[in-house]
Amino acid sequence: MRAVYLDNCAAAFPKAPGVGEAMARSILRPGRPEDSPGAVGEKLLKLAHAPAGSVLRFTPGLNWGLDSLLSALLRSGDKVLTSPMERGSVYRILERLGAAVELLPCTQRGELVLDGLEEKLTPDVRAVFLTHASHVSGALFPLEKVGTLCRERGTFFLADVSQTLGALPVDMEAWGADGLIFPSYTSLLGPEGIGGLALSPRLGVLLPPYPEDPLNLPGIAGLGAALDYLTEEGQTLQERLGKLSRHLWARMKELDGEGLRVLGVDTPHHRAGLVSVEFTARPNEEMVRLLAERYGIRCAWGILDAPLACRTLDCGPQGVVRFSVGPFTTFGEIDWLEGAVEALL
Repeated sequence: MRAVYLDNCAAAFPKAPGVGEAMARSILRPGRPEDSPGAVGEKLLKLAHAPAGSVLRFTPGLNWGLDSLLSALLRSGDKVLTSPMERGSVYRILERLGAAVELLPCTQRGELVLDGLEEKLTPDVRAVFLTHASHVSGALFPLEKVGTLCRERGTFFLADVSQTLGALPVDMEAWGADGLIFPSYTSLLGPEGIGGLALSPRLGVLLPPYPEDPLNLPGIAGLGAALDYLTEEGQTLQERLGKLSRHLWARMKELDGEGLRVLGVDTPHHRAGLVSVEFTARPNEEMVRLLAERYGIRCAWGILDAPLACRTLDCGPQGVVRFSVGPFTTFGEIDWLEGAVEALL
């Protein structure tokens, strides 16, 4: 049976060329300078356009890094502005830390509403935390506009670039961001088990280096190989991803109202490489099972650890079905998806 992987938001597949070889080489012949944490960290800071003096902290994964970052920055009672489009772990960690959370409004398409943000950035706001691109709606947030306001008021500004670093332009300096959080295994096309935090100078002093626990050196070497590939092919990959994303959106929009509802931003542009839908003629769970069994299509479904995002998009309790492309997805696979969905409906 044909195999079509459309769950790249959860984990990119396949990985960038050279990732597996670099990890094996790190185990068999450790100590190569180009595989060192310092060298790979510098590549990440360069890719993120981090300001001078920024530091890179490697983490075992996204949520671990998110927890350590927010724990270093916040104290009980600190006020944080965020959005309803974040991953659920953000709210759980903020609740555990005793932060006072205020949600910035979003449209029913998942777009951030900036009206009134200046008034909300009062002196008691410790930090603003926002995703660059929603992993449910695909909407891109205007982070440079938000960062400019935060910079004027001295408010810490943190961004989740899990779906965009390596796939779309990310500019930590232009955004005025104090911290970026990301895993290796999504848009960076690297291995699982490794992630990172890019920290501005003023945030880096609040998060000192971790204790001398062993680092995941094979994971760092694999990530380094992925970064080399992105450096060499980055512009070409980003252009291809844009075309694939627009093709996916167009194919799903052709079926909108014919037994499914396309969610999120109603445009093929200004979005991450994903499209979420809600099936209205048949249950989501049934459609996902049939897509896998009959057509070999793998995708994500459910609330995707984002209940507030699903509520914002006016989804039912079954959540969404998400199709997400990577640079190695083909246009033919997207056409195969459309034909499969149309046949099942």
